[in-house]
Amino acid sequence: MAEQRGFWYCLGSGFVLGLAMIVPGVSGGILAMALGLYEPMVAAIAKPWENWRGHLKFFLPLGLGAGVCVLLFSRILEFFFAHYPRPTLYFFIGLVLAGLPAVYRAANAQGFGFSHGLSFAAAVLLPLAVSWLPAAEGSAWARLGLWGHVLKGGIVGAGLVIPGLSVSMLLLALGVYRELLGAVAQLDLGILLPAAVGFVPGLLLAAKGMNWLLGKGFGQVYYAILGLMLGSLAAAFPGFPRWGLEWLLCLVLFGAGALIASFFHRNN
Repeated sequence: MAEQRGFWYCLGSGFVLGLAMIVPGVSGGILAMALGLYEPMVAAIAKPWENWRGHLKFFLPLGLGAGVCVLLFSRILEFFFAHYPRPTLYFFIGLVLAGLPAVYRAANAQGFGFSHGLSFAAAVLLPLAVSWLPAAEGSAWARLGLWGHVLKGGIVGAGLVIPGLSVSMLLLALGVYRELLGAVAQLDLGILLPAAVGFVPGLLLAAKGMNWLLGKGFGQVYYAILGLMLGSLAAAFPGFPRWGLEWLLCLVLFGAGALIASFFHRNN
């Protein structure tokens, strides 16, 4: 199925999927579903050596399009985070909140039980707990050194195949989003190369894991995704605006983000 997609379609789709890597609130899994690429992507990733030539024709333009998107928009986002960090985050929070009802409906498709609540609670606490780790002395990420960059790449890869989860918002909650964004904008190979090493294993493990988990407990998985989204929002929350004009700007951008995401989910 994957190889039936044309080169230009995959190139354009890759550009769209690149948004999920850098725009908090945008889910790579949801975008892939809307483009009709999620199932062939997960199937190809889960069995990479079956029909590898067809998979290569499929993933090469996807990767090229995503790379162009990331390089193009990383500098723009770096500018907004440098000059308007709080209003920018409010825009992304609006994007995430508008996507919660769709994930909630998927989570409740097979009912609710104790295990669903347990999955939800654990997932809410996970990004909050990790975001508190660097509080002692220095950054826990810095102490991991090179392996920390590999782990960040693995998180990006894994987040791209989990429907409903915004990997960028998760990275914001973990305190590493702006570092990775700056590395892409400045082409810092000292960060990007080890992150690329972690990206592929993260993608493969997550694809295989999602296949297995969804077969074992669909509702529990989606409640965990819902919890990760809410926990990431809480960990990344920048605080309330400080003065009148900032309040107005934050509210307008929050509303714009929610409106854009609502339109996208309603039409897909």
